[in-house]
Amino acid sequence: MAQPETVPEHPNLPRKGALGAMFTAIALSGIIGGLIGYGLVATSCPESPNRAERLLAQVEGFKASIPSCALKELGAAVTGTILAAIGAATIAILVLRAQSEWRGHAPRPRR
Repeated sequence: MAQPETVPEHPNLPRKGALGAMFTAIALSGIIGGLIGYGLVATSCPESPNRAERLLAQVEGFKASIPSCALKELGAAVTGTILAAIGAATIAILVLRAQSEWRGHAPRPRR
């Protein structure tokens, strides 16, 4: 029986701990970005009629409507999640590349 060939691992590959930290940072950034996006829309969305609509409610036949903000809040949360995760991923990739280059070049001895 022939044994499968093992491919040697590249010496500059990031370590598993660094990859785990990168994944955690990207996921956490995405969650926080989604919460920020949701919060921004939720604070600007009216929960009750404004003063002008309450004044106009005294006019016969006028009905003040309060729009549903659920779709806007969802869109803002998804957009915030995506943008924050992309930003964190970009920085994480640059840090891992720099780290692999630092490990790849040994310091030169001084003369």
